[in-house]
Amino acid sequence: MSSAEQTAGPPGEPGTPQKPGGTTSLVVGAAAVTMLGFPSLPESVPPWFRFLPLYFIVPAGICAMVLGAVALRDLRTPPATGRSGRRRARAGLVLGAVAVVIPLAVIVRAYWQLGQASG
Repeated sequence: MSSAEQTAGPPGEPGTPQKPGGTTSLVVGAAAVTMLGFPSLPESVPPWFRFLPLYFIVPAGICAMVLGAVALRDLRTPPATGRSGRRRARAGLVLGAVAVVIPLAVIVRAYWQLGQASG
């Protein structure tokens, strides 16, 4: 009997592996929020390392929000992993939203200030 056959069974049994729900969303969301701080690294760090991640913040935030929403939807089904999976998915969803809203707010504020300065 192979190991795949040994672990096969109804969901919820001890031998059945359960995939952790929301972990990917949490990791991607945390990475996106972490990238917000890269421009504040010391001047001794090469500029490409400080500013290149800025191009990936919004896409990573959107990805975290999508992954979190999908994980929350999947966790509604009866063989769900439990509360910790929902918490990870919600945290990833929130971190992704923060990673999208902050850069957009900075862009809107800069646009508004440039309009005030010119007129």
